Amino acid sequence: WQHLNENLAKLTAKFEKATADKLKCQQEADATARTISLANRLVGGLASENVRWAEAVRNFKLQESTLCGDVLLITAFVSYLGYFTKKYRQDLMDKTWKPYLGQLKVPIPVTMSLDPLTMLTDDADIAAWQNEGLPADRMSTENATILTNCERWPLMVDPQLQGIKWIKNKFGEDLRVLRIGQKGYLDILERALAGGDVVLIENLEDSVDPVLGPLLGRETIKKGRYIKIGDKECEYSPNFRLILHTKLANPHYQPEMQAQCTLINFTVTRDGLEDQLLAAVVSMERPDLEELKSNLTKQQNGFKITLKTLEDNLLSRLSSASGNFLGDIELVENLEITKKTAAEIEEKV
Repeated sequence: WQHLNENLAKLTAKFEKATADKLKCQQEADATARTISLANRLVGGLASENVRWAEAVRNFKLQESTLCGDVLLITAFVSYLGYFTKKYRQDLMDKTWKPYLGQLKVPIPVTMSLDPLTMLTDDADIAAWQNEGLPADRMSTENATILTNCERWPLMVDPQLQGIKWIKNKFGEDLRVLRIGQKGYLDILERALAGGDVVLIENLEDSVDPVLGPLLGRETIKKGRYIKIGDKECEYSPNFRLILHTKLANPHYQPEMQAQCTLINFTVTRDGLEDQLLAAVVSMERPDLEELKSNLTKQQNGFKITLKTLEDNLLSRLSSASGNFLGDIELVENLEITKKTAAEIEEKV
């Protein structure tokens, strides 16, 4: 009887071990099946991106030899071409600077078809600017690109007040609007400097209050933490931004001020004026059509912005995934939702 009990105990132990091994194998098989399913879903979800990403990689490799020259040209474009007309900007880029770089004793390769907008911005940014009231012509888009990328304080030459309208819409209630000479403007400026606000000084004349000289030149003191405004040392936040504006069509500023600022010519171009006049005529004759066009344009721009955001989120999720992300169900599900939404928007665009 004792012998039978011992055999029963051994067999029971073997059975329990075999059952546990079976359960473990089943769990591993289920996990593998889930991983394969997630992998298939992930591959299926990203299949449409394969062609675009492969093309982007090829383009990046082609740009390796011209990147330094392209950056040099774009830097010069932002720094020096803001005040010129559309034609003069194009002529300087294509007929002067590009040939010059190629004729040096040690030539600097550049992309001959280089477009500054392609390197400095994208469709989503341009769409957002247009929704904020920026005219849709090429010159206005270049101006906005220069303004958002320049290191020196931008000075808008804006006789038709279209640039300032866009700036006020863009920054909204976060914008501090001042005029030189208004009561208490230096106190407001001092608080904005410390708080890291965006300040617009509008309607400048040919001469500027000398007390603003250190600010225009960013002459910081005490390890960059303060700037002198008059006799007072004002705390200076690195987040502070200054935008200058004049209604003068042909201002004559001192060379020092021109060196301290990036002048940007927001004067309405012929193309821009034609578009605006056409819109004005249509709004008078067929206000329903003009309203429909305006709403559709804003909707299309909104789709472009959303599409860019979704694409950025897609890449961000993939790049930030740690370890074996094939086991991250939430990640794959989020990617599927992102791709589905992006596909729907692309159809509408």
